[in-house]
Amino acid sequence: MQRNGPWPLRIVDILCGCVVAACVSTLVWYTLIREDRTEAEIQDITGRIHSVRRDTRRLRAEGQRYHAMLATYREELAETGQLPSETPLEEYFQALSALSSDHGLRVMKHQPLAPREYTGLREQRYSYEVSGPFPQLVAFLKSIENTDFWADVSYLKLDAVKGRRSAGVDESEHRTALLTISLFSAPPQAVPKGEGT
Repeated sequence: MQRNGPWPLRIVDILCGCVVAACVSTLVWYTLIREDRTEAEIQDITGRIHSVRRDTRRLRAEGQRYHAMLATYREELAETGQLPSETPLEEYFQALSALSSDHGLRVMKHQPLAPREYTGLREQRYSYEVSGPFPQLVAFLKSIENTDFWADVSYLKLDAVKGRRSAGVDESEHRTALLTISLFSAPPQAVPKGEGT
């Protein structure tokens, strides 16, 4: 019995040693190998956080720039996009007369027509007749469209001038353009009863 006694204890000691070795191996793996992997993951997450913060700052800066552009566009629209309350007739026809002479055209007629009113819009119409070479007439019409006034050519009729020579100038290429020019403005606001005087 004494010979058989120590073997079971040795087997238990061996099994316990194996369990302890397995625990130590697991602990070493977790502390050395797994810790390195966790450190790499932490660095990766930290890098992503910095990248997201950088992108957020860039997007905020772009957003502020776009808000500033929008404010500028709104200011420009408020200044240039509103109908005038009164039509600047004198300034417009002075500009039109200058355009006519710049293009070598002769003003034949200029007279007012009956105005029209729509909801929120007044249209003052004028008959305007000029004469001159066809290419200059075309350039003149294009110049009218490019003016800064709230005006438009609402009617156009071109007639050929009979070929003749006057003072050595061949007028066979001359045309007469009869225009109806519409100038637009905002009609005055109607004062509700009881609020006037």
